[in-house]
Amino acid sequence: MISEASPRAEHTDPHRGAGHFYGWNVLAAGSLIMGVASGVSGYAATIFFVPISTALGLSHAATSLATSVARLENSFLAFFVGYAIDRFGPRPAIAVGMTLTGVGLIMFGLFANSLLTLIVTWSFMVALGASVGGFAPVWAALNNWFVRRKGRAMGVGMAAQSLGGLLIAPVLALLIATWGWRIAAVIVGVCVLVITLPASRVMHGRPSDLGLLPDGDAPVDAREDIEPSPERAGIVQRPVDNFSLRQAMRTPTLWILGLAFGIRQMVSGGVTLHLSPMLQAEGLSSVHAGAMVGLLAFMGVVGALVIGTLADRFERRRVAGAVVVIESLSLFVLFFGEVGWTLYLSLIGYGFAIGVHTLNRVLLGDYFGQTHYARLWGLLSVATTPLAITGPVLAGWVFDTSQSYDSVILVFAVLLAVAAVGYFNCRPPAAPIAPITA
Repeated sequence: MISEASPRAEHTDPHRGAGHFYGWNVLAAGSLIMGVASGVSGYAATIFFVPISTALGLSHAATSLATSVARLENSFLAFFVGYAIDRFGPRPAIAVGMTLTGVGLIMFGLFANSLLTLIVTWSFMVALGASVGGFAPVWAALNNWFVRRKGRAMGVGMAAQSLGGLLIAPVLALLIATWGWRIAAVIVGVCVLVITLPASRVMHGRPSDLGLLPDGDAPVDAREDIEPSPERAGIVQRPVDNFSLRQAMRTPTLWILGLAFGIRQMVSGGVTLHLSPMLQAEGLSSVHAGAMVGLLAFMGVVGALVIGTLADRFERRRVAGAVVVIESLSLFVLFFGEVGWTLYLSLIGYGFAIGVHTLNRVLLGDYFGQTHYARLWGLLSVATTPLAITGPVLAGWVFDTSQSYDSVILVFAVLLAVAAVGYFNCRPPAAPIAPITA
């Protein structure tokens, strides 16, 4: 609740600069944290894939499983992490998670010499830490700080994740080619600690913690004589009900969203982790493959910003469905095309569509409110974990048995078409009838 003294504190509270909304600070710091987390746990994984599997003598399937185990760990912890974020705010989760990631990278570079040590350092530390500290707490904070501008704010956040890949993947490929993967891992681990821990201090979970309102709105008594802005004038905001966990689980909307999200997690995990080895199998050098991963990430930046803007102008489930259609078609192009211009076309289309991931979080907040947002996201994470683990392992197994990724690319393209149908049919749930108790 905003205290009576809050409006008068405007000139003394450092979080309330005149004409400046502190939510932009939260967005900037959160974007930096997510960019680092995504660049390390997602895009860097595909750059490390071939050097690691070669150095440790592992099959593609075994390497995929080792780097995907963190999803299983996260599924057990997701609900409790979500509860902690809702209860204590994002700062503790970010500090713990990103410390685990940074230290894990250093230990990965120094000590990973077997399948077991790879699982311990990468899955139990690097990837799990990034999930706990780099994504869940930031998305929960952005959901609270932005309502009308949620699509664009979360679009910026998703763009930051791709920007992290754009900056980290090519540089990491060069570091590995120059000094080897061990020294490269240690360097990146130190950078994670230096960058993310100071940024976590900026993160406040809710605007009400600082006596503010979402989107930078003024308190009601201070808005009586203010004309509605052009941005606000044409927007009809659907009232958002705060569902309890039990109420949300009783709606088909939550499970349709979960199925579509899970299929995308399966495909995204498989394609992203295996992109560099996939390109190298087609004859590209490791550095060239790293540059292509950077191209994919660059298009992810563009796509996230465009998709976030579209999501604030059009019905979000339809935007999501249309973008996933593009994602599916891009994989069909990759399957039927040859190395050459069709490869670039496929990566451009698929990279652009990566930004649709943010709409999963936007739709969840739109449909089910803010009170239990982090826990609901944790519930979806648990439910979709089997699919998220299956994608990378399936891709690795297919390559080990056929020395080609072609068949799994075709399967992924078809699955994305199914996910698109799910998004188109993910309609808002009916308002809850029973009173909210927990």
